[in-house]
Amino acid sequence: MSLRCPGREKLGDGTVAALALHTADSYLRIAGFLQATSRMRAALPGRHRVPRLFRARGHAPPRHAEGSHEGTHDGDYTAKNVDVPGVLERLSSGRDALSLLADLTDEQLDVAPPNGSFRFCDGQRTLEQVVASLLNHQGHQIDAMKAVT
Repeated sequence: MSLRCPGREKLGDGTVAALALHTADSYLRIAGFLQATSRMRAALPGRHRVPRLFRARGHAPPRHAEGSHEGTHDGDYTAKNVDVPGVLERLSSGRDALSLLADLTDEQLDVAPPNGSFRFCDGQRTLEQVVASLLNHQGHQIDAMKAVT
């Protein structure tokens, strides 16, 4: 877990452990975004709606704009802080949470999430395209870990 991942130095201490923690947390963030977005109704052309649940509570959907990781790249992701069973549990939780992908309808997948509402959301890409980009990004993280292990 303490092996360095070239090109991933911005993720905590740049180790396999840091990348594994980041990847597990990202799966959970993606699942949270999907859960919020799946509640969105198909928007009228040029308009996006915030789900009723968020309007009622005065909140917006979870955010993860391009390049933003809410400060989690600092000291949180390090080999010395890793708890392997905990990482495995987070990965399993992420897998379970992402199972909602199978329940999304074509109509939900065809909606373009609002610009900046999450990574890869530009107001033009459909949810299907955003999810494909997110999972492709996750695949790159996994490939980086495999390359050094």
